[in-house]
Amino acid sequence: MKKEIKRYFYLTAGLFILSFSQGCPSFLVQADTVVDNQNATANVFFNVTAPSANTWSITAGNFSFADQIISGGQVSVNSASDNPIVVTNLSGTNTAFSIQQRISDFTLSTNSTVLPVTAFNVTVGSSTDGKLVGAAAINIFKQNGEVLRSGNGANGKMTSGNVSAQLLVDGSTKAIAAGTYSATITSTIVTGP
Repeated sequence: MKKEIKRYFYLTAGLFILSFSQGCPSFLVQADTVVDNQNATANVFFNVTAPSANTWSITAGNFSFADQIISGGQVSVNSASDNPIVVTNLSGTNTAFSIQQRISDFTLSTNSTVLPVTAFNVTVGSSTDGKLVGAAAINIFKQNGEVLRSGNGANGKMTSGNVSAQLLVDGSTKAIAAGTYSATITSTIVTGP
């Protein structure tokens, strides 16, 4: 009696492409041979192409300061950011960079009254992997300040340490209207040596 042995190979061979949103790498996977009754194996090749546009991105958290009673003099209020700074470098290089931030005037939500801010000092902790180097007490009020810079091997997705801010308000020069004030922080990635 002859015993027949059948071998079954299950391999999805051929060509397929995984697509991602703009700015993410594309992956091309293909096999050199179709697996069928004449070919039991195939070599699979992965080609990864880094994007050529939108290779950098940054996200930063928000600060929320508790209610304060200002009765004259300088007032200092501290707040922790709700998230660290996340920098993504998909350029495929370790290009040196820095993150600069700038905050606008604080304006009252009901009208254009401006809070008499004298400084907005930001402290950013370094990343645990050494890819991002933080800075301490950088005043970014209506001026650019370098709050973060690249460290060793700074590519891919990188997350800073904790982020905090100190808001200084001069309550001695004029009466401050009660209400909610807000400002906008602009973050800029500066690349180059």
